[in-house]
Amino acid sequence: MKNRIRELREALGLTQERLGALVGASRQAINAIETEKFEPSIWLAHDISRVFGRPIEEVFLFDRSLRRSRSELSRARKG
Repeated sequence: MKNRIRELREALGLTQERLGALVGASRQAINAIETEKFEPSIWLAHDISRVFGRPIEEVFLFDRSLRRSRSELSRARKG
């Protein structure tokens, strides 16, 4: 899932470590989410979005997700 975490985090002057502390996650977890190696739970995504004061869909770009595209293709094949 694509996201704008790095852009928004840097705009606020937050390190990955500080953002992680604010949302109860490790620096490594924040890095993995930023680099799209890990998708957060909906609760963690919500908490991250609240730190930035943005709606979740402005932080996490669901419409650009390759995973969503694959699921749509799968549904089309079944239908």
